[in-house]
Amino acid sequence: MLGRCRNLMDTQDRLILLASLWLVYTLALLLISWASLTVFHALRRALYTTRLPSAPRSAARCRDITHLAERYGPVFSIPASRFTNRIVLCDPTAIAHFYANAPTVYRLTPSARKSVRNQAGQGLTWADADQHSLHRQALAPMFSHAAVAEHYFPVFYSMASKMRQMWDDALPSRPRGIIVDIQHWYVSNELDSLGVAGFQHNFDSLKGSFCTVTAAFYVLRTEDTKTFPGIISRLASSFPILRHIPTARNRLMQDFQRCIRDVAEEVLRRDASKGNSGNKSMLGLLIKSLAEHPGGEYRLSHAEVVSQVCLWIFVELAKNPDIQDKLRQELHQVDDIQYRDLAELPYLRAVVNEGLRLHPPTAETTRMAATDDIIPLSSPILVDSDTVGSISVAKGTLVTAPIQYINTSETFWGAGADKFDPGRWWQDQSNNSFPGNRHLAFGDGPRNCRIVCNRGQLYALLSGWTTNCHRDNRRDTSSTEDGRP
Repeated sequence: MLGRCRNLMDTQDRLILLASLWLVYTLALLLISWASLTVFHALRRALYTTRLPSAPRSAARCRDITHLAERYGPVFSIPASRFTNRIVLCDPTAIAHFYANAPTVYRLTPSARKSVRNQAGQGLTWADADQHSLHRQALAPMFSHAAVAEHYFPVFYSMASKMRQMWDDALPSRPRGIIVDIQHWYVSNELDSLGVAGFQHNFDSLKGSFCTVTAAFYVLRTEDTKTFPGIISRLASSFPILRHIPTARNRLMQDFQRCIRDVAEEVLRRDASKGNSGNKSMLGLLIKSLAEHPGGEYRLSHAEVVSQVCLWIFVELAKNPDIQDKLRQELHQVDDIQYRDLAELPYLRAVVNEGLRLHPPTAETTRMAATDDIIPLSSPILVDSDTVGSISVAKGTLVTAPIQYINTSETFWGAGADKFDPGRWWQDQSNNSFPGNRHLAFGDGPRNCRIVCNRGQLYALLSGWTTNCHRDNRRDTSSTEDGRP
């Protein structure tokens, strides 16, 4: 009996040992296969991609692209990680080709796409190739000129008027003037405007009312990379399961999502009770468009972009009182601004364009080549003692278009490119000598951030335009002692 038990245990031990060995063998085989594929793709990229001047690893964190371009030329590579490099394009023809072939050839990196999906869902910023076209098509009705003129412009103008009135009410008790925290007011104005335009729901942030959406909006704009909750929040973009850790930030974001969902459901119930015939909000227009284009969806995200653009414009206006006076003179020509009047305010448009040129929402665009590609150059470059007019890019190579550099480079904009000068847009084309003709604040090509053609850009600019109209038409803007407007 004892011998039989020993034999049985020996059999079990053998099975466990064999299973363990098989598991180790399988894991080792997978690891070797992954390493082999990684090495193969790295070698292929190295052999196929044109050998460009390479900046040292210390340049990976360098934000002064101008210095690197002067030293290494209009096209060069810098380390992206320990084993990969990325190509930086400072050549206008190369950049035009890069944007024109997105998202078919140059697509979001897998890690970036995963992060976008985890944060905002499978929406427009996540989609690629044909999916991206479907999403843009579904969003088109929301940003048509008719929708902007009829639905959004009155909301922006009304909110700007409300903010101005609150400042005017505070002035009688402050005869020497008041110090206004522009950043706080513009964020509150933008949140209320998006709430009314997007959901026909006023969050009353301008009045100082507290709600979960307002609190979450400010938390989203705060970079926290040192504390434990901040680290968890950053890692959650790649590992969504971390969102379930009960940190204060995660609880607030869960409340935010619940609040937005409740507001949206209330809008739908309200419209249903009215026969769904009077809803003129973004949500209503989207629901109407989804009936014909089920491939798209809307995500109310990155709303701080418009407020930040407006903030930077006021920083520049505070530094340049002459420009501020010229803008005010133009605005005095129109008493009650309507959507159709914007075409008659070219200097206002020039001010906004110049603000976007100097302070774009993002500093660069980085994509991964989905296929092998040949990128043309505007002028030949010297590579390994040979002169070439184009460069080869292998599949899987990271390519970057430095938006901030292009928008402020003297190569494209002439002398004084780093100065705030709306005159470069205001001058008549026949007298316009600067080489650049448009900024890349929203990117370019099929995947630009203007949503559909220039309609998304128009929507973003209108918010800044209408607010600027109210602000600059009546008050002087100046900086405080610490340089803030």
